[in-house]
Amino acid sequence: MSSERRWDVLVVGGGASGTLLAVHLLRHAAGPLRVALLERSGNIGPGLAYATPSASHLLNVPVAKMSAFADDPEHFLRWMRRVAPDTAPCDFVQRRRYGQYLESVLRTARRHAAPQVSFMPLKGEAVSLSRADGGGYQVELLDGSRLEAQRVVLAVGNAQPADLPVEDLGLFASPRYVRSPWAPGALDGIAPHDPVLLIGTGLTMVDTVLSLAERHHEGRIHAVSRHGLLPHVHRPGPAAPPPTFPAPRHVRSLLGTLRREAARAPEDWRGVVDALRPVTASLWGDLAPSERRRFLCHLRTFWDVHRHRMAPSVNETVRQLRSAGVLRLQAARVRGFRMVDEQWVEARLSPRGLGREQSLRVRHVINCTGPDASLGRGHPLLRALLDSGLGRLDPLGLGLATDGEGALLDARGRVAEGLFTLGPLRRGELWESTAVPEIRAQATALSAQLLRAFASQPGPSPSRLSLPLS
Repeated sequence: MSSERRWDVLVVGGGASGTLLAVHLLRHAAGPLRVALLERSGNIGPGLAYATPSASHLLNVPVAKMSAFADDPEHFLRWMRRVAPDTAPCDFVQRRRYGQYLESVLRTARRHAAPQVSFMPLKGEAVSLSRADGGGYQVELLDGSRLEAQRVVLAVGNAQPADLPVEDLGLFASPRYVRSPWAPGALDGIAPHDPVLLIGTGLTMVDTVLSLAERHHEGRIHAVSRHGLLPHVHRPGPAAPPPTFPAPRHVRSLLGTLRREAARAPEDWRGVVDALRPVTASLWGDLAPSERRRFLCHLRTFWDVHRHRMAPSVNETVRQLRSAGVLRLQAARVRGFRMVDEQWVEARLSPRGLGREQSLRVRHVINCTGPDASLGRGHPLLRALLDSGLGRLDPLGLGLATDGEGALLDARGRVAEGLFTLGPLRRGELWESTAVPEIRAQATALSAQLLRAFASQPGPSPSRLSLPLS
């Protein structure tokens, strides 16, 4: 195999997780290192989360908390002020700006990388992974070509939503169904006056509603979920310093602690929730498997709506749409679907507390339930990884099992030498593993671990640790 197909580190996935890892590798590598980043779309940096062209899609975290570098917390703020000089640390900016920022940070890291440190972006979709002769791994692409690397990092991000396990009677195969609102052109077939049903009431639903509003949609938008809960909203302005309190070891004590601390500051309960962020991973790790399952069963929805919040301006748009009667939220279970003359969809719903089913006719159904929990269905590479025994699911099935530092565990529970992951695939181990601050910390730690394995000389000089804006 030619040297153009062999790498020291191959990162599979070019969204935020893969890009941040590549940036930290390039910043800190002092000796010879060949890094490749494989992205199926070819668009490295934004990924699915930050590639949206919509001006109404905003970050759900203030600018001041979104730096790519923990040792330079104002890096993104300074970058934004070059684009919009009046940007304040507490602002919620357009999400596409962060995608542009990631591209900029990667360009700068490449330009300032040490001699003999090379980086190559690659376009292609990985479909299988196996051990290579002589060590390392071989990755097969959809077009039949192969890549080899001493170490492989899976940064494939979130999977598409899963179809609901209900009787659909042809809906899922029809153009009246949108499996993922993030797919290119997903909303193009929806006319302004069409009634629409959104399955899910979380942040994905909110983004879909904003996209429809940008298209001047006037038809009724129905949004349903089991609890019918909307994400809460961030308070405008600077956040109050979060309190500190002992990390509880049981779900019942966790709930009690949150309620007790929130009662002390009813006007800013958000600080109480945010105070758990630095200790979430250790708290989650201390919970017994039965306690984790209890959390997922009883508290997950409530945690999500309090922890992952809307920007104030987004909340105001949603409020106006609800007041105008365009957006209607409902707590209900979806029992099934039926196509009516190929033009309409009849949904069978069981509203919460009603005790009987209702039917709802709409033109389109959009799946806003979030990533598929079955990793095998979500990505062919992960299915192949599990089938081969090179990886296994974590005990809760939320992601891949790792050793605590991001190295995968194989089917027998042994560390798969040279095979790593970061980002959403570590959610079963860390719980909070999808936001930039957590992914940034993982990228920093994993890059240091990878470089220690390759380095034959001391680390980088301090001057390389602080890069200029590009």
